[in-house]
Amino acid sequence: MTVPSATQLRTENQALTQALEKANSAIRYMKVALAVMTGIIASLVTDLVVDHLGASPLATIGYSGSTFIVVTGFVFTIQEKIRRS
Repeated sequence: MTVPSATQLRTENQALTQALEKANSAIRYMKVALAVMTGIIASLVTDLVVDHLGASPLATIGYSGSTFIVVTGFVFTIQEKIRRS
């Protein structure tokens, strides 16, 4: 059984650190994509419900837009709370 040298261990450590940074970057992009997709779905559902209730087109757009902003922000908040705990 051979014992790895300090240089080999440093090289392996650097490679693992770079791989971890790349994975964390991909996770961040996925979190943003998840939040935006959730906001879009909530916005579309709000559009359907408000339109069905007979609101004007301008009110429908306003409700959908505000729902998108609130839901997307809420998903980001939940993601941050989960990461801290």
